[in-house]
Amino acid sequence: MARSRARWEVVYDDLRTQIDQGKLNPGDRVPTEIDLASQYGFSRATIRSALARLEQDGLITAGAGSLGRQVRRRELVSWNLTRFELGAYSDDPTNRVDQWESDAQAEGWSTRQVVAGVTELAAPDEVARYLDCAPGTRLIRRRRLRYVSRQGIPEQLAMIADTWTPVDIARMEIDGVAPLLQETNVVYPGGIYRALGFRQVHYKDEIQVRMPTPDEAALLDVQPGTPVGQHARVGIDSTGRRVRVLVSTFAGDRQLLRYELDVPERRPTQAEEE
Repeated sequence: MARSRARWEVVYDDLRTQIDQGKLNPGDRVPTEIDLASQYGFSRATIRSALARLEQDGLITAGAGSLGRQVRRRELVSWNLTRFELGAYSDDPTNRVDQWESDAQAEGWSTRQVVAGVTELAAPDEVARYLDCAPGTRLIRRRRLRYVSRQGIPEQLAMIADTWTPVDIARMEIDGVAPLLQETNVVYPGGIYRALGFRQVHYKDEIQVRMPTPDEAALLDVQPGTPVGQHARVGIDSTGRRVRVLVSTFAGDRQLLRYELDVPERRPTQAEEE
């Protein structure tokens, strides 16, 4: 027997349906708490609970008291992970645009990328597992903040991109410069690691959904209760060495990860042929 819905769920489901069906569009003002309480015949505390859940879902803006909320604009940033860092790698050193920016721009976004620090740190357990080293091993973390905007949508942080690299690789130089230690955006044809002489022949990806750390929540400006996605890609060179892991963290309600996979043709077994 299905349980009866709580009163706040009745309001939440109704408003969410209106948003999903376009009866309340991005930018529209949500009725005030007073108006909703009158419409549904519920207390303002019940109405407030429903609105709080919609805020947590990232569907409406925050409001206070009798002030109305607005339906949030929700446009996903598409990230094609099938092409990312493969043979079509297209870093543009002239315009200082890497492949992530190139793909985002192809989707109609304006992009800006900032190096927010290059730091030598002890490897956290998860990063140590990615790089197959002991926890606490000294690594270089290069943090980039990747912003997007488009007409009608103000600039927002789309992704925190942390590249973790063994110290000996990070200190390698090209023409007297160690590109992985630079606190400015550095772009080389084919990527920095190829320019340093590392041909990554195999990638291992892990994707998880989790709650953000306080630092991530502040940077990404996520609504309370909104999870983040994390994509980790380990790059392995032709000798089998794990030369780096790129850990990208993004608001769960703003990013679309895309993979396109070819399915190999299956040949019938001898028994099937008979």
